[in-house]
Amino acid sequence: MDRQPAPHGGDPAAAPGYQVVRTQVRWGDCDPAGIAFFPRFFEWMDLASHALAREMGITREDVLGPASYGFPAVHAQAEFLVPALLDDEIEVRTTIVHIGRTSLRMRHQLVRMSDGVLLARGEAVRVHIQRVPSRAMRPVPLTPAMRRVLSRYVPAEL
Repeated sequence: MDRQPAPHGGDPAAAPGYQVVRTQVRWGDCDPAGIAFFPRFFEWMDLASHALAREMGITREDVLGPASYGFPAVHAQAEFLVPALLDDEIEVRTTIVHIGRTSLRMRHQLVRMSDGVLLARGEAVRVHIQRVPSRAMRPVPLTPAMRRVLSRYVPAEL
């Protein structure tokens, strides 16, 4: 199974209210007992962050160019509820719970697709940055286009 965003047919109205990225627990993700090693959950949440950055228009060239842009994590946490096992197919469901001037807070739920069991939940704060010639990073405001994308994933109860 690809570690790619699930398609919504290109129609934002068809999105389920959260961003979806699907993956599968592979041999290299597991300890000798066939249980996914906990850092993999952070990797899977990061996949969702990268998919969201692409959806906001941040390209590979933007990230690698001389005046590169990015969305580094400045905070991440997770709560592990049920072990993920070898070959489990997992859906990472991401909502945006806060949009700031230069940052956003993402909430992730990692769900086993075969039975809908919530395996873990986590949050991450990411900051929109630009690298300056000294290679230092400075926060830059989210663009209106980025805010439009992010707003699609803000839960109605917020």
